[in-house]
Amino acid sequence: MRITPDTLEIGSTQKRNKNETLETFLKRITHVSLVGKAIVLMENLNFCKNLNVLYLYDNKITYITGLECCRNLTRLYLQNNAIEEITGLDVGLDRLNVLHLHNNRIRRITGLHLLPSLEHLKLDNQRLDPGEQLEFDGECLLALASSLRYLTLTNNHIKDISPLEKLKSLESLDLAVNSIQDVEPLESLLSACSYLSNVNVLGNPVANAGPPVKLRQRLILASPTLTCLNEKDIPQVERMFVENMRHAQRSRRSAKDHNHTRDQTTSLGVSGTAGVATPACQEEKPFPHLPPFASQYRDLMLSQLTKNTATERRLSDSNLHISPRKVASAAEALHRD
Repeated sequence: MRITPDTLEIGSTQKRNKNETLETFLKRITHVSLVGKAIVLMENLNFCKNLNVLYLYDNKITYITGLECCRNLTRLYLQNNAIEEITGLDVGLDRLNVLHLHNNRIRRITGLHLLPSLEHLKLDNQRLDPGEQLEFDGECLLALASSLRYLTLTNNHIKDISPLEKLKSLESLDLAVNSIQDVEPLESLLSACSYLSNVNVLGNPVANAGPPVKLRQRLILASPTLTCLNEKDIPQVERMFVENMRHAQRSRRSAKDHNHTRDQTTSLGVSGTAGVATPACQEEKPFPHLPPFASQYRDLMLSQLTKNTATERRLSDSNLHISPRKVASAAEALHRD
């Protein structure tokens, strides 16, 4: 079936006035629905200069064409066709807000860089060949960074999600049934897209790699704005519980590290400088041979210092050593007396 002026009239949701020409009528219509008509080519849309909404899904369209005169278009539905490449949208569609392209044959997201008002984009379930995955054009995503808010990419064999970090305004992202392996890229994505409130990663390897509660906790902690994860709401009480649990874990870890450091310090204090080379100039000489009374004096001094400086002895045993020279001098003084 071809798109003709008569076809456009039939597909319009409005009615032509009695004495109104077809051309005049087509200029003022705002909605056209040509669903399931086996249409192959988008043509003659230049008659509909005031078109706001165009339904062309469930057809056989392979290329997006003929929209040059549809400057008022806000919603375009082209799902369930045979489109392989996103083209024909760089024709001044500044008001286009909703674009449905799911269930086509698109291999790469591109051609959307001149759609400044695009907020809703559906690209799920592309009919890809075995081994293929939906890929992203970085410049295209960067152009959508300030506008795109709702993105659906379900079932596209996607492995690398790092390009999506450019979409800073995203609020809802559906990545279910893809090939995401690790949680770290998801955490990075959630941190980069600070407006995300709804995320779905069900059906990915990462969702089946371990207990679901662990993945849920990690993703909740990665995004303070997340309110729904994997089709389940995140109540405030759950977020508070997860955050408190993280705080408790960090406190225990900090206390453990502190105790470990303290134990090491105590061990060093008890063992002195064992295992650490001491400069030759600082090495203490062995006690010289002293008479019995001098040895007793030395032991008394050491005993008193030990009682008065127990804390310092634990930190640095070297501070508790009595210089042999001082002991010898004291012994000689006693001997003279």
